Amino acid sequence: MDFTMGAALQHIRRMEERIEQQNAVIVELVRAGEDTIEAANRLGLLRRALEEMRIQLLGLLPTETQDRLRAAR
Repeated sequence: MDFTMGAALQHIRRMEERIEQQNAVIVELVRAGEDTIEAANRLGLLRRALEEMRIQLLGLLPTETQDRLRAAR
């Protein structure tokens, strides 16, 4: 794996961690009886950004790797 792909995968993992953290924020807001609209909107944005990153990165992989990943879905 080259440096660029390694960095991209690290960024994806970081985004997944941020999504988990945002989920935890929402849980805490619900427990506290506070409004979750902003937190939920942020979670939606994070999820859409992650999905777009995955789509873009898929295009950078060799064709045979892309085919294996698509078949695994």
